[in-house]
Amino acid sequence: MSSKFFAAAASGLAALAVASGAFAQAAAPLAKAPAAPAAPPITHGAAIPSLCVFSAGAVRGTSATGKALDARLKALQTTAESPLAAREKALQTKIDAFNAAAKTPAADITAREKQKSDLELEQSALQRDAAHTQMELVATANTAQQQYQVELQPAVIAAYQQKACGLLVERNAVAIFNPAMDITPQVVSLLDARGKATSFQALERTKLTPQQAAQLAAELQRN
Repeated sequence: MSSKFFAAAASGLAALAVASGAFAQAAAPLAKAPAAPAAPPITHGAAIPSLCVFSAGAVRGTSATGKALDARLKALQTTAESPLAAREKALQTKIDAFNAAAKTPAADITAREKQKSDLELEQSALQRDAAHTQMELVATANTAQQQYQVELQPAVIAAYQQKACGLLVERNAVAIFNPAMDITPQVVSLLDARGKATSFQALERTKLTPQQAAQLAAELQRN
């Protein structure tokens, strides 16, 4: 990486800002898209005995347990990324100052080269820390998902048995169905009745060694 890289990065950001402004001006006159027509009313046939459907996504999005989990993961992400964003902003300020100074001859070439080298090292460290943090967040989400599944499965089974289902199908795999066959509300109630929302609110970020983070990154690339 050289001073030209920093200069190119700065000019690239400026060009992006100009392009974004031009795009906004060009996009402004576009008319608002017409609203989608209302769905026609549907008359369902009789519910099929013992055939049930449910939506895992709806359970996650509407249950207190799922909301607590997602809110905690979002909070952990914000906490982890905030210091990285601050470091990135501070580094960009240094790069901008370096690029501005590089436009004039250096009184001390050695000092300028040392400054450039220091900026390169700082940028590499930031990239390394950001990648490590990302892997810790992935590991945290994986652990949380496993814990969530441990709580979800008994709720699904209980709702399945209460409804005397003989077959349970994911709702997204069905085009249209009689709402009487949907056990999603029962699954939500049974999941929340397990009282695990509080435990998810206390979820902590998974810590990884550099070796563990590298291994996880390699696994993600293979998959």
